[in-house]
Amino acid sequence: MKWLIVVLFNTIHGDIYIFTDPNFESRNACMEAVLTKKETILGKILAEYGTVPPIRGVNCLQEKTIEEIFERFEEEMKT
Repeated sequence: MKWLIVVLFNTIHGDIYIFTDPNFESRNACMEAVLTKKETILGKILAEYGTVPPIRGVNCLQEKTIEEIFERFEEEMKT
């Protein structure tokens, strides 16, 4: 199981950014990285967006869970 860092922005649309690299073997390892690598995370967001949007939260989710969420969203958008 791969665990990924997920950043949820406090925007009207609830934008998210998912870090696929690095990925982690456990939630604990992922959360440890969230706590100890804040500057790296913010630097990557800054490089991608040119600014750091307001962040609502940061968490770790399994890659499979993220895929399931996107699949459900796609199905809901079809109806």
